[in-house]
Amino acid sequence: MSPKNKATKGILLAALAGLVIVLLLTRPNEAPDLDEAVALQVVAARVETHDLVPHESVTGRLEPKRRATLHFEVSGQIRTREVEPGQMVAVDRTLLSLAEGDFRDALASAEARLQLESSNVERDRELLKLARRNQVLQRDEVTRLETLNKDSLISRSLLDEARIKLLQLESEVAQLRNSVGTAASRLGLLEAERNQAARNLQRTRLAAPFPGFVNAINVQVGDYITPSQPALELIDTTELDLYVEVRGELARALTPGQPVAVVADGHRLEGTIVALQVDPDPETFTHALRIRLPGNAVRSGMVARAQLPLRPLQGVTAVPVTALLQDEGRAYVFRVSGDRIARIEVVPGRRVGDLQVVNGALQPGDRIVVRDVAALSDGQPVRPRAAE
Repeated sequence: MSPKNKATKGILLAALAGLVIVLLLTRPNEAPDLDEAVALQVVAARVETHDLVPHESVTGRLEPKRRATLHFEVSGQIRTREVEPGQMVAVDRTLLSLAEGDFRDALASAEARLQLESSNVERDRELLKLARRNQVLQRDEVTRLETLNKDSLISRSLLDEARIKLLQLESEVAQLRNSVGTAASRLGLLEAERNQAARNLQRTRLAAPFPGFVNAINVQVGDYITPSQPALELIDTTELDLYVEVRGELARALTPGQPVAVVADGHRLEGTIVALQVDPDPETFTHALRIRLPGNAVRSGMVARAQLPLRPLQGVTAVPVTALLQDEGRAYVFRVSGDRIARIEVVPGRRVGDLQVVNGALQPGDRIVVRDVAALSDGQPVRPRAAE
C-alpha cells in the first residue's frame, strides 16, 4: 500500500471515530417518569333554590297616541290652506276651507222655504177658523130652508143650492184641517233641510278635532276634493304608544293598567299597558299589545324595547349561566365531590338574568363549578375555592 492510500484510510477512520463520539454525546436521555396530574384550582358554589320573576324583551316602534286622517264631508274647491306640516294646532283650529258660495245659497234657500211654509201654516189656521164659522152658518141656513120647504114657502132649487154650498164649505174645512194637521211634519222636513244645509256650510271648514301636530297635507289651494280623498293628517304626540305582538304565555301574565319598563334612545321610561288583545290573531296566534309612554323624552318612530314580566317562578333550582357546559345538544354541570369533579347532566329551563333554571339530578346544597367549565373533564382532580 502506498503512503498516499495509508494517509487517506487514516483520515476516514478518524472521521468515523469522531462521528461515533458525537452520536454518543447527543443521544437522548432515558424516558422520565410521568409526574402525577396536578389538581386544577376551580371556583365553586352551592346550589340554591330561588324565587324568580322572568322577563322577556319585545321590540317595536313608537307611534303617536292619536293619529287622524281628516276628510272633508262635502265636495268642493280648496279656498284656503291655513297651516303647514310640523305646525302645532289647538283643538277646533281651522286647517283648510272650501269655497262656500253654493253652500250659503243652499242654506238661504232652505231657510226661505221654511219661512214660507211657516207663513202658509199660519194662513191655513186662520182660514180654518173662518171656514168653520161659515160651515156653521151655512148649516143653519140649510136647516131653515128645509123648514120653509116643508111648508112650500121656497123653491126646491134654492134649498139644493144651499146644500151644495154647505158641502163645499165642509170640503174646504176638511182640506184646511188636513193642512193644519200635517203642518208639523212639513215644517219638520223643511227644518231638517235647513239644518243639513247649515251643517254642510260648516263642513266647508276642516277643523282640528284635538290638539296636535299637522303631519301631512295632501291638497293645495284650488284643488277640487271629494269626501273620499284624505286631506290632512293630524297626530297627538303628548304621549306615545308602543305596539308589539306577544305570545300567549306572555299575554296571560299581563293585565291592562300594569306598569312596564321601556328603553328607547337610551332613556329608561315607565309605561302603562293600555290595551291587550284577548283573542289571538288567527294567523300568527299572537296578541296585540299597546303600551303608553310619556312623549316628552322620546320621539315617534324610535325603536323601543319593553321588558315584560312573565309569571313568577317559586322555589326553583337555578345555577349561574356560566356553570353550564353545552356538549352535543346536552347540558352538564360539574359537581364537586371532595377533590374531584363529576359531570352531571341537567335539563335547562328558563333563563332569568344571569341564572339558569335547571332540572335533573342536581340538588340544592350540591357544590358545583360556576365558571371556566369548558376545559374540565369528568373525574378531574381539582382544588375548589369559594366564589366571591
